Amino acid sequence: MSTKEPQTRLRAGPYVPPEEAMLGCRNVTKTFGAITACDDVSIGIDEGEWVSIVGPNGAGKTTLLNVLNGFYDPDTGGEIFFDGEDVTTDPAHRRARKGLGRTFQGLELFEEEDVLENVMTVQAVKERPSLLSALVFYGAGRGIEAENMRRVEEIIDYLELWEYRHSTVSSLPLGIQRRVDLARTLALDPDVLLLDEAMSGLTFDEKYDMVRFLADLNEAEDLTLVMIEHDLEVVTDVSGRMIVLNKGGVIARGTPEDVTADPEVQNIYTGVD
Repeated sequence: MSTKEPQTRLRAGPYVPPEEAMLGCRNVTKTFGAITACDDVSIGIDEGEWVSIVGPNGAGKTTLLNVLNGFYDPDTGGEIFFDGEDVTTDPAHRRARKGLGRTFQGLELFEEEDVLENVMTVQAVKERPSLLSALVFYGAGRGIEAENMRRVEEIIDYLELWEYRHSTVSSLPLGIQRRVDLARTLALDPDVLLLDEAMSGLTFDEKYDMVRFLADLNEAEDLTLVMIEHDLEVVTDVSGRMIVLNKGGVIARGTPEDVTADPEVQNIYTGVD
C-alpha cells in the first residue's frame, strides 16, 4: 500500500493521510458500468474537523459518502479507514456501530410513524445483550432500553423537537423532518457525522437553526462533521476545510478562502476563469 501523497491537480491545502485520520479513504474509485462516479479519490478528515465536500451536480459527492459509510464497495484497490482501522470490508451497519453516522438527502424516514418512534428505530443497529446474558442477568435488556429512551429524549430536547415528539412525520414541514433525520442519526452516538445536503430545500431561518445545532455539536461535543452542501455561503461560513470534486476526482482542498480563490473552482461554479 502506497503512503505517498497522491500526485493530482491539487494546488492548495493540507493532505491528511487516510490511515492517520478519523475518517479517510485511499485510491477510491467507484464505477457503474461505463460511468466513473469516483475517480481515484484519497482524502483524510481529522477528529473534530468540519469539512465540506462541494462540487457541481454529478461530481461524485454522494457516491463518495456512500462508499465511506459502506453502502457501496469501492472498486478493487480502494481502501476506507475509520479511526485508524481499515474498515473496507465492514458493512454499513458495522461502521455505524463503530461510530460513523449518516443523514440522507432524500430523508429515509418512516413517514407514518411519529418523531419518537423514528428516532428509536436506530436502536436496532446498536449492540444488544445476547439472549443468554439477558436470561442470566435479569433486567439487563430493560436497563439498556431505559438508557436508550433517556438518550433519545435528550436528543429530542436538544434539537428542540419536544412539541413534535408524538406528531406523525408526514405532517411536519421539511425543516422539522430534517431535524428528525439528524436526531435519529445522533441516537447512534456517532463520532463522525456524514451530512448529505442536510439543508437542501430549507428556508433561511431553517438553515440558520440547522447550522446552530451542528456548530454546537462540532464545538461543544467535538463531533467530526463531513458535509455535502450546495449553498457556498453556508459552506464558507462554517467549514474549517473544503474538498472540491469534479467529474469524480478531487481538484482542490484547503481553507474556504484558498479554495474559493482557486481559478479552476471559480470556473466550475461561474464558467469564468
